[in-house]
Amino acid sequence: MVDSQLAKTMLPELIDCLPGAVYRLKYENGAFRFLYISEGIQALCGVSPQRAMDDIDSIFSLIHPEDYPRVIEESMDTAEHGVVWHGEFRMCLNDGRTRWMAAYDRPEYLADGSIIWTGYIHDNTEHKVLVQALRASEEKFRAYVEAANDIIYSVAADGALTYVSPNWTDMLGHPVDEVVGKTIAEFVHPDDLSACLAFLARIYHSGTKQSGIEYRVRHRDGHWCWHTSNASPLFDEQGEVVSYVGIARDITERKAMEEQIQHMAHYDALTELPNRALFSDRLEQAMRRAERDRSEIAVLFVDLDRFKPVNDRYGHAVGDLLLQQVAQRMGHCLRASDTVARIGGDEFVVLLPEVEGEEGVSHLATKLLRSVSRPYRINGIELQISCSIGAALYPEHGVTQLELMRAADTAMYRAKDQQGNRMTIAP
Repeated sequence: MVDSQLAKTMLPELIDCLPGAVYRLKYENGAFRFLYISEGIQALCGVSPQRAMDDIDSIFSLIHPEDYPRVIEESMDTAEHGVVWHGEFRMCLNDGRTRWMAAYDRPEYLADGSIIWTGYIHDNTEHKVLVQALRASEEKFRAYVEAANDIIYSVAADGALTYVSPNWTDMLGHPVDEVVGKTIAEFVHPDDLSACLAFLARIYHSGTKQSGIEYRVRHRDGHWCWHTSNASPLFDEQGEVVSYVGIARDITERKAMEEQIQHMAHYDALTELPNRALFSDRLEQAMRRAERDRSEIAVLFVDLDRFKPVNDRYGHAVGDLLLQQVAQRMGHCLRASDTVARIGGDEFVVLLPEVEGEEGVSHLATKLLRSVSRPYRINGIELQISCSIGAALYPEHGVTQLELMRAADTAMYRAKDQQGNRMTIAP
């Protein structure tokens, strides 16, 4: 596991090295606003990150008026279906230039009905120019192929690679003569092969360009690289599709960054436990299953006793190490199906999606109380804390997330009022 502090240090540096901009965009109450946008937006659009976050129109007004409705419609449609969006559109910059942009983002619906997109945008003008030039003539096609940073390839109707540009060797290691004549099945990850074959089938049956597929390709040394591809059909004299020509771009770094961003969006940086957002999602799923199966689930609010004096006396560094050890101990008390999340400060919450009434809750809570209250030794300092636990059962104490969480929280404060180091269940 990557050290969380190191990840927090490296990620901003990685984002700043990208040629585009990383963003988090929120739609709430009929309006958009940026929650975050990286420094790359300045070079990309001539707008500072702060101005973009203060005034969404400083970015949205640059989108070409012919493309703007489509961009909004596609974003909302992909959010509704919960799929990654890949869009290409023009932006009319303040210096008079019109540039093609490519954006990729992943939507997330929040419990309050708002939507957050986490994504990446970059200048795609050179790529668009290349694609247009390839269509213009065979002579230009060859010239651009040699100069392209992406892989140009052609595939026969049976899936055999009939041509790959020299960049295949640069990016994937295989000599060209070891690739041409072999099928894509020999290079594409088995888990992605069916999607790639379906992608080619759509081109064959529709006779139109397809784009945006993402898949893994085997490097000669054995590791897997992520690629995205656009492809178009080639026709014979009778107008039948006989092969496909495409452009593949390596997106391995972007995929790694997306995974890191997704991890940061759903996990607590200090303890590596799920955060409030991920816990809420798991709780919602557990409640739906419980409703369907007519079963019970439990939510436990856990608040540490005597944690503040540790911070006050020994500093936040020791307090952070203590929280990490508490998180590890709590995790060891739970089953694989359970979830423990940190929701802020010294507050944790536990989800038990499979529980047998109050007896089952009491059994688990006793394990947590005993584990948390064992002495800790941090930087040569021996520390002693405990915790207060409040529990609520679904559907007995609430049929919505808010009701259930509120009941567990209230029960936890009852435990606090009784000097802590105990568990109480909502009445």
